[in-house]
Amino acid sequence: MKYMTAGELRGASLVAIVDDVPAGLRLQAASIQADLDRWSHGCSCGERREVDCAAILSGVSADGRTTGSPLSLVVDNAAYRASLEDEAPGQAAVPRPGSADLAGLLATDANDCRSIVEGSSARSQAALIAASAVAREFLAEFGVEIQSYVTRIGAAAMREQPIDFETLRYTPLEIESSPVRCPSAQASRAMEEEIAAACAVGDTLGGEVAVAIHGVAPALGSYRGGGMMARLSKAAFSARDVVSVSFGSACDMMRRRGSAVYDSAVLGAHGFAHTTNMLGGIEGGLTTGASVVMRVGVAPSASLRAPQKSIDLETLSDAESSSAAYSPCLVGGVAVAIEAEIAFALASAYQERFGGVAMSDIHSSYDAYMRRLRLAAR
Repeated sequence: MKYMTAGELRGASLVAIVDDVPAGLRLQAASIQADLDRWSHGCSCGERREVDCAAILSGVSADGRTTGSPLSLVVDNAAYRASLEDEAPGQAAVPRPGSADLAGLLATDANDCRSIVEGSSARSQAALIAASAVAREFLAEFGVEIQSYVTRIGAAAMREQPIDFETLRYTPLEIESSPVRCPSAQASRAMEEEIAAACAVGDTLGGEVAVAIHGVAPALGSYRGGGMMARLSKAAFSARDVVSVSFGSACDMMRRRGSAVYDSAVLGAHGFAHTTNMLGGIEGGLTTGASVVMRVGVAPSASLRAPQKSIDLETLSDAESSSAAYSPCLVGGVAVAIEAEIAFALASAYQERFGGVAMSDIHSSYDAYMRRLRLAAR
């Protein structure tokens, strides 16, 4: 399963096409809207908040099931464009530090930074979020759930117990009821204070996101290189502003001996299992069946309100950059975008292992595989 998106910051709409969608997958518009709302909530720490609405144009039959043809969606951009009417359009010849402006101009042989801003804006993620609902619904058929929440914004961080670090199980209400998508009320307040301080001076903040994938089938991936860890890392890095990815207790692992960090295998009630999850659900490039646990670092947005030192590409003299849109912190929204990228990567892995044409055949293959694994542990 793969996707393609198109659309620009000030365009009329954002569109997405999802290909390699198996026939017979039940898809509801409400699930698409729910993900868009979570993403908008995560991006709303700034001064704007738009209500995005998505519509399915093709690929779904009258009974709400996919047909096997490419699925197309559109996200209306009118409300967002209206919110930018009082914003300056940005500077044509002064690239923003930390953005794709300068490198984008050199790569495309263009001379207007705004053309790069339009295509690289975080706003374009709305189409990705809408499309990812297809991959999420597919994974849900096999009991897979992808969850994310914010653990750090600037200097404000959430403290977690070791058992939480291994499982990362919080209810959606605990996460989404927080303005910053952090399940700790105390940490949420500290993060909001950090954002308010940055907003007062027109600055931006980055942070850290925890991602947990529950219900993943064991032994997915490869032990010959380019395994599941590499695949999920690539997916996470595909989200805007992601600068680091780690699995399990990687930070502690580097300081400890091997005997203290590896997960021992045991015979459980439903087959093979592990006593701990220090490696984060992936062992030797293959999933273990435990929750896949990731920590993802997110850089501050390059769209600052405060002027930054730059260069005027027309005069080649010193200049100050400005941004067309400003949000002090996008970490919560980036977390949902990371979920979306991971959903597509994992859905593709399931299709490669169990087939990808019809849901009935995929279920039969999956059931036979899980039955074989249970018998192997007897």
